Amino acid sequence: MELNKWDIELEPWCPAQIYYYFLDSEGGRWCIYLRWRHQDPWTAELVHCDDEWDFQWDHPETQDILKGMSHTQGVISGYYTDEEYPALMERTLELVKNMNPKFRDI
Repeated sequence: MELNKWDIELEPWCPAQIYYYFLDSEGGRWCIYLRWRHQDPWTAELVHCDDEWDFQWDHPETQDILKGMSHTQGVISGYYTDEEYPALMERTLELVKNMNPKFRDI
């Protein structure tokens, strides 16, 4: 695992997963976790991590990054298809940076 760098796992026999681990300005541990389960769309979560970088799904700040976003046919607006993961990576990083001042420098 390397901080502030995308780790892309696109194996054909299992769900595709992409990780971006980072520290916030207060030392909190986080991961932007993208997953595609052999059907559209991709999902994107901001997951708080413990001291060993294990996901804390029940942490109050863990959240669905794309929640509430709608999809318009032919327009990327919160719905990302199989091949659109590069755009999703860029968009989720932008969204997370704007969620909270402690994430601005990731």
